[in-house]
Amino acid sequence: MKRKFDHSAPAQRDLSGPKYWRSLDELADTPGFREHLAREFPEGASELNGVDRRQFMRLMAASFALGGLGLAGCRRPEKHILPYGKSVEYTVPGLPLYFATAMPLRKSAIPLVAETHQGRPTKLEGNPSYAPHGGASSLLAQASVLDLYDPERATTHTAAGRTLKVADVNDLLARIRATYAGNGEGLAFLADESSSPTRARLIAKLKKEFPRAIWSEYEPVQDEPPVAAAQAAFGRNVKPVYRFAKAKRIVSLDADFFHAEAGALYYSRDFAKGRRVATKEDADKMNRLYVAESGFSLTGSMADHRLRLASNHMLALAAALAGKALNTSAYESLAKGLDINPAWVEQCAADLVAHKGECLVVAGAHQPAQVHVLAYAINAGLGNIGKTIDFVAVEPAGASTITALATAIKGGAVKTLFILNGNPAYNAPADLDFGALLKSVPEVIRYGYYQDETSALSGTHLAATHYLESWGDARTVDGTIVPVQPMIMPLFNGLNEVELLARLAGEAKPDAYEQVFATRGGDRKAFEKFLHDGLAEGSAYPAVSVSFDSARAGAAFASNPAFVALSRDNLEIRFATDHKMDDGRFANNGWLQECPDPMTKIAWDNAILVSPRLAKDLGIVPGGSLLQVARKEVAEFKMGKENAFIGEVTVNGRKVTGPLHIQPGLSNYTIVLPLGYGRSVTGHVGTGAGFNAYAVRTSDGMGFITGAAIRVTAERQLLANTQEHWSMEGRDIVREANVEEFKSNPAFVDGIGMESHSPAILGADKDKPLAFIATETPRGNSLYETPNFDGMHQWGMSIDLNTCIGCNACIIACQAENNIPIVGRDQVQRGREMQWIRLDRYYSDGRADAEAFGAEGNTVLPEDPQVSMQPMTCQHCELAPCETVCPVNATVHDDEGINTMAYNRCIGTRYCANNCPYKVRRFNFFDFNKRATDALYMGPLGHQKEMPELVKMVKNPDVTVRMRGVMEKCTYCVQRIQQAKIAQKRKAGATGDVLIPDGSFKVACQQVCPVEAIEFGNIKDEASKVSQLKAQERDYAVLGYLNVRPRTTYLGKLRNPNPHMPDYSALPLSRVEYNQKNGHADHGAPAAHADHGHTDGGKH
Repeated sequence: MKRKFDHSAPAQRDLSGPKYWRSLDELADTPGFREHLAREFPEGASELNGVDRRQFMRLMAASFALGGLGLAGCRRPEKHILPYGKSVEYTVPGLPLYFATAMPLRKSAIPLVAETHQGRPTKLEGNPSYAPHGGASSLLAQASVLDLYDPERATTHTAAGRTLKVADVNDLLARIRATYAGNGEGLAFLADESSSPTRARLIAKLKKEFPRAIWSEYEPVQDEPPVAAAQAAFGRNVKPVYRFAKAKRIVSLDADFFHAEAGALYYSRDFAKGRRVATKEDADKMNRLYVAESGFSLTGSMADHRLRLASNHMLALAAALAGKALNTSAYESLAKGLDINPAWVEQCAADLVAHKGECLVVAGAHQPAQVHVLAYAINAGLGNIGKTIDFVAVEPAGASTITALATAIKGGAVKTLFILNGNPAYNAPADLDFGALLKSVPEVIRYGYYQDETSALSGTHLAATHYLESWGDARTVDGTIVPVQPMIMPLFNGLNEVELLARLAGEAKPDAYEQVFATRGGDRKAFEKFLHDGLAEGSAYPAVSVSFDSARAGAAFASNPAFVALSRDNLEIRFATDHKMDDGRFANNGWLQECPDPMTKIAWDNAILVSPRLAKDLGIVPGGSLLQVARKEVAEFKMGKENAFIGEVTVNGRKVTGPLHIQPGLSNYTIVLPLGYGRSVTGHVGTGAGFNAYAVRTSDGMGFITGAAIRVTAERQLLANTQEHWSMEGRDIVREANVEEFKSNPAFVDGIGMESHSPAILGADKDKPLAFIATETPRGNSLYETPNFDGMHQWGMSIDLNTCIGCNACIIACQAENNIPIVGRDQVQRGREMQWIRLDRYYSDGRADAEAFGAEGNTVLPEDPQVSMQPMTCQHCELAPCETVCPVNATVHDDEGINTMAYNRCIGTRYCANNCPYKVRRFNFFDFNKRATDALYMGPLGHQKEMPELVKMVKNPDVTVRMRGVMEKCTYCVQRIQQAKIAQKRKAGATGDVLIPDGSFKVACQQVCPVEAIEFGNIKDEASKVSQLKAQERDYAVLGYLNVRPRTTYLGKLRNPNPHMPDYSALPLSRVEYNQKNGHADHGAPAAHADHGHTDGGKH
């Protein structure tokens, strides 16, 4: 039975302060949502598929009758230890080895350190030697190790249906070289973009060997406009590198530099440095972010001021901003048609001018070059170049475009086409119809990691190696050269791209290792240091001096994109790089497919994102009150499934259909289509997931396009939407204020929660040192004396909501570290997802245009909400409700404050999950770690489709693999704690100094976080970083008034709005500020309760 916690009504707070909500149902507070919230588990999570209780009893009787057939019962699988036949150098069984490498991605790379166990890589971390990343990495890098062990990757070389041996491949390459010897006429290459110096050197040699051959490159996610604009503005082939840490005021013009822009990992970390506030004196140093965007991005979710604006209108906004900031009328004609509050531009520009040399204007890479020229003009005029923005020289583009290649194919000029990586049959511009063009080429040789849409149209497929099986090199966003070195021998005799190009170029030593060494030059010792360190010191691009040439830049505006007035019948489509699938290359990665989108919370699919205004116009949202109506004609949530309408989007005669999802915060008449889904030829994980947005994406509208129409069909589709899964009851889960209140009341978090009104429950220790709080539990008036914690280490965690950007990297890092299984779309729809970290996305308030919604305003659908992100995992409560109800002591506390799990004791009652107020425990309804997701319901007497052995190689041997019927949750990466203890004991020797030094290890979520929002350590050590964070006045415990004394606490979120902006008084502010601005009595002001002696709710 579920323990009932008393979550008092919000009283005055709902009337005067911001209201936080995760879904439209929660905002409406429908009876259905209240019933869902009160359930012990999400509806459907604990139900058997199609079997009621009576049927279940019949099956049980039958199973007992069959008991004599040898069924031994459900127990842990046996394990057999196999010794090495021969010792491997440097390898100690049970201890991992670490090697530096890098993950190439388009024109950049992420420096990594790979953890290997007995020769197999299992976990990837950022390389701490690369300062811009500081040891962090991204969710794509974390998940890429799973692709290495994908059983559906291309395992053989094939030609015309027959398998090719390695010798056959070498003969094929030699034949191509001989056939086109001389000038190479008729030979063409289409490759993905790369930053590899070795590949660039080999391409240069290929062009000399075959001067009339065509070398073209194509990436569906492009970044040409910034470089083209720099050429126009400065007369040099340079690209920008932004220095966000030096910027006090930042303006983003449709640029999602937390996710979609090149260098997002570096920029996220740099930006967060300006959001780290320890004391009220630091508040004035906090940066301020203005964002104008058509979609709702991670960058927009962090904005202090956010403007919903169509991508097509961004040029007009940039022109208006440049006019005000530079005090010029030169761009006035470009700003015509802009329909926004002029004060927004005026005050934003004034703020930039007031911070000359300390501000930054960034434009999205998908925006036309004219927008970038205007951004450069503002940065140059305000003295930002060389301070908050540098320009580095880059090699001029020496490759042809895919459009030029298509023209050559149509003209019959291509006889043999090499396609290196990429997947143009799937993601090339729709107007090229590249798949049909491939059929007209006499010989198509495809080099790729998967048998995909392009492979299906190619006569020959050469299996590529994974980057963890390959030798190579690459450059990071700032130009630093990093090595790509193999962690494991190729699993399937794949071919390295460097070796392929070297053979075609006629290199005497085509071996990839030798080619990379030849590129680096020098001696072997220096090369080995390069491999060991994972980077070449001093190899970053040097900043070059540039000067904005107004006359030259003016030529860029000779022909400008037309300003289009949008409406219900003339919509804009914004093509967005997906947070998980990227451009589609990760479609067969189950970790990424199952990770919910940070904004929509949809897993396993994409959706056509529409604004509340367009949803109303389409009739999928009733015109009456929000959602408190009979919901027969609207998208509805039930059992974790979003029952969405199917929409049909048409533009330029091309159509795409997909489920409709209402996304607050979008520009009114902009449709967002996430790229990377709708794969037709890939593995079973990616096939059938989502729709293909590339079907309506053309060469003249790669980023966005206008003139679209949409209609709603009668069909429906169930989406796996997790936004209401594991919803928590309780008040003031997220706490925030603006910097002005923080400066006047640094402890604002204590005046927001119920702690400021509730009496002491078991005893207050608020004024005690943190070391005392970590070890002593006040007994108060309780009859039960709680055991104290006497371990020399007392572990705790602090999460800074002011820097968390919601990137989801922690979710995937935790999954990779702790052997968390994939459960599949059906199980996610049932609320059975297994991720230990849940990233809660909360909207707050959100104004709506009253006139547009029939004078009902906010009672309909919020159009302009703000967003708060909150990672939620096991809080490791000292007075844990889960421990008191477990009948077999499977969940207990150790003497270091960790809420531990004894898996072999757990009998699966799930009482602990019922009793957890944070909803963070996960139950193995099936053998998710053993069975394939499409074989979960096959009985023990039937054919059991087990997970392929190759996939099991990704498991971390230091973490127990859980079985069916077992509860699991965050363990604070106890395996890393134990490794750190062993290492310290070995180091201490006879001295007995076994106290682990602060910072000597990191838990998985902490290590991956690009913005350093998570800190973990010994809270008994008052000098530790985590103790210092917990000592800050912004520190609070979620649901602290329950007196469960969680070891994980949060730092309240701060916003830095401009008091002169027109939307300042409408922003979701603290309760006190709302009361002051709206003339209400100051109910609940912190000062009014400062002397009441209330408990702190057990915050650490």
